[in-house]
Amino acid sequence: MQNERKKVIIIGAGPAGLTAAYELLEKTDMIPVIYEETNIIGGISRTVDYKGNKIDIGGHRFFSKFDRIMNWWANILPFQASSQDDSEKTDNIMLIRNRVSRIFFLGKFFDYPISLNFKTMLNLGIFRIFKMGASYLKIKVFPIKNEKNLEDFFINRFGKELYSTFFKDYTEKVWGIPCNEINADWGAQRVKGLSISKAVLHFLLKPLKKATSVNQKNVETSLISQFLYPKYGPGQLWEQVAEIIKQKGGEIHLNHKA
Repeated sequence: MQNERKKVIIIGAGPAGLTAAYELLEKTDMIPVIYEETNIIGGISRTVDYKGNKIDIGGHRFFSKFDRIMNWWANILPFQASSQDDSEKTDNIMLIRNRVSRIFFLGKFFDYPISLNFKTMLNLGIFRIFKMGASYLKIKVFPIKNEKNLEDFFINRFGKELYSTFFKDYTEKVWGIPCNEINADWGAQRVKGLSISKAVLHFLLKPLKKATSVNQKNVETSLISQFLYPKYGPGQLWEQVAEIIKQKGGEIHLNHKA
């Protein structure tokens, strides 16, 4: 008589819970049992259907420099072939899309993240560019030695003028607290190795570079130009994962509290 398979209780049918259940089914003989309080799969990475329109809860794009993660996604939803538009042939597909983000500032639209291209320079004007350049050179000569907070982190990498122009107000509106009260480690997580010098180099070399894969391993994360996106929104990926889990014997209970 075979031993009864053990069950693992997982709280929440968001990306973390669904991934855990999928991996348990792939690598163990355990049965994952997911309890989700709502009636929707995907957590904050879900896509809801409203009057026939699909709406994302937040802008969730798919991008990673780790092959394991990229392969995991591709195993669930195959990537669109870069040489042809095959999105009309199937619904189960990860589209490859160019990144287009804008900030409305000074009555004009700026690329986001800030790109040091001619349009940005034209929008800022000569005087403001000069102030930003001088401020950046000053901080390179006299950097803040001990970065105590996010303000110090940004100033050290972009200069005080550029920080005050773009980073300060935006960051404080998003997080609701002053930048000088946010830990500097936050900057390392969000901006990582980005700096003015890298942004300028990226701008100058971009026209000379050949098209690369969507992995973009040699591109600074903040400067990526492409990302993956399920044809019907991020929720489609997690709904597909949920179906696979159920097909493999896992359980998903919606409208249930653990």
